[in-house]
Amino acid sequence: MSLVLYDFDTAKLQAARTCSGVSVAQIACAVGVTERAVNLWLAGTRMPVPEVLPRLAVAVGTTPAGLCTVEAERLVHLRVFTGRTRAQMADALEMAEKTYRLLESTGCVGRGARSRYSPGAGGWLPWEAWAAPAYRVTPERLAAATEASRAFDRQAHEERWEQIREADPGLAARYDTVVHDIRMGGRS
Repeated sequence: MSLVLYDFDTAKLQAARTCSGVSVAQIACAVGVTERAVNLWLAGTRMPVPEVLPRLAVAVGTTPAGLCTVEAERLVHLRVFTGRTRAQMADALEMAEKTYRLLESTGCVGRGARSRYSPGAGGWLPWEAWAAPAYRVTPERLAAATEASRAFDRQAHEERWEQIREADPGLAARYDTVVHDIRMGGRS
């Protein structure tokens, strides 16, 4: 199981618990976890798995988004806010889990997901329209999250590439030469 970073905010959990007046034992019972797990979340040493976030939010009287600090809402956030695993979201979208993982991490909607035919809707629907119900959001919110996922992936890629440049300038220079040659069609 890989760690999913979805911007869970311990301070927001603590504030919601204080406002709602629920005990650690009540939260644990409502969520279906141990009191120790709740204490670890409250202390900020652990983060709840995405599947329990909706139950945790209900237990402290807020929404899943109310327990997170999100600068730019990405596809991972929309999925986590539904309480679904990647496999469950892939099933909901009727795509392979590997395909969904790539979609969520890069924001790149592949050919098979760009549109779907819906006789009830009178024809082909774009990604934002057909997939929005699975995320329980509007098409506009899904479009914004898809673009934010793309931007986040581009930024992460640039940061990783910068680390490579600093660690091995020779490798970076060889790579840049190959990319230049490809773009020039083999002409130097």
